[in-house]
Amino acid sequence: MIIKKVIVLIIFSILTLGVQAKSKEVWVTINHTVIKEVIAKKHRLFNFSEVIKGQKENHYLTTIDESDKFAAHLHHILKRCGGFTVSNTKPKASIINKSMEEEENFWPNELDKLIDLKYNISRTDLVNDYFLEVNSFHVDSVINQLTSFHTRYYRSPEGIAALKWIGNKWLDLVKIRSDAKVEFFKHENHDQPSVILTIEGSDPVKKDQIIIIGGHGDSINSDDPTAHLRSPGANDNAAGIAVITDIIKILVEKGYRPSRTIQFIAYAAEEVGLQGSMEIASHYLESKKKVVGVLQLDGINYVGKTFDLALISDLTHKAQNQFLAKLVDTYLKAKWSWDKCDYACSDHYSWHLKGYRASFPVEGIMSEQNPFIHTSDDTFDKSNNNSDHALMFEKLALAYLLELDQ
Repeated sequence: MIIKKVIVLIIFSILTLGVQAKSKEVWVTINHTVIKEVIAKKHRLFNFSEVIKGQKENHYLTTIDESDKFAAHLHHILKRCGGFTVSNTKPKASIINKSMEEEENFWPNELDKLIDLKYNISRTDLVNDYFLEVNSFHVDSVINQLTSFHTRYYRSPEGIAALKWIGNKWLDLVKIRSDAKVEFFKHENHDQPSVILTIEGSDPVKKDQIIIIGGHGDSINSDDPTAHLRSPGANDNAAGIAVITDIIKILVEKGYRPSRTIQFIAYAAEEVGLQGSMEIASHYLESKKKVVGVLQLDGINYVGKTFDLALISDLTHKAQNQFLAKLVDTYLKAKWSWDKCDYACSDHYSWHLKGYRASFPVEGIMSEQNPFIHTSDDTFDKSNNNSDHALMFEKLALAYLLELDQ
């Protein structure tokens, strides 16, 4: 009798483990440009149980494990960030064929019509004063700390610890501010949290309007989807998080009291389908939060040959992009160019998809960006162990924030 009970218990345990091991189903959205490129490389997509085909993109019902494998393969064969998105919900018929349309067909939407911004540049003395506080020492230290993690892959213990380190670092910076708080955003599909730091607006009319500056905190090694290999992610995207961290430090030390609410976000799981930002942007839309602008900092510390920086013009907001261009010309005097990703290449796309104004300045034109990303060689020495190039983006982000917060 005891033997029978033991056998039954073992069988039950095996069955239970099998259920627990089953990967969760998700919807993966891939635009046709990426699909064609993958097929041209004679590589399959992944196993899926259902597909909804659209004019601009396809939506596949698959599993988290399959999407993770695809992410690694996509990074490996196309040498690019992103290119697809992951969602827990089946796409609605109303948005199929709409989300990847050109901007003139997508804007203005009902959400965008509620926003009335003039995009004035009128705080030059204030902005230049804050520029004096920008210093590489603090930025370098954060990059070095984040790259000390073996990997920041979203399903690894180190990846979870890295995002928690970011949150605790930000919490320490704002501990003297009663108008600031740090939250760990818990995601449905994984344990790596996103980190959201909020400085509440002081204007009773404008405080419900939110300005967001974000970047992803995770990393990936395209040769190893199981996260055994090292993935330092110095440029992709420790530098972006380091710059955001320094902006927080400067705002606190200068005692800046924003009119609008400001949020800084370190997104989880960007490298595997923009999962963190997709979930957050969806939550904000469902909660009807009035986000007036989103700036993405991702890939900002590798020096290209031709330009100091590029502004991504597709799948971003035209008016806000033109505002950024004016900020570059006014404050940075940098050599820059417009460029396109032609796919969902970073977290800005999640906000764009939900109808928010988002922009994405990058370290150079696409063909000249860091060739070492998604490998064990994405190390700080590829930028000469300094954050000089990233500091230009820190100044741009500061100018964006201070000029927009009027």
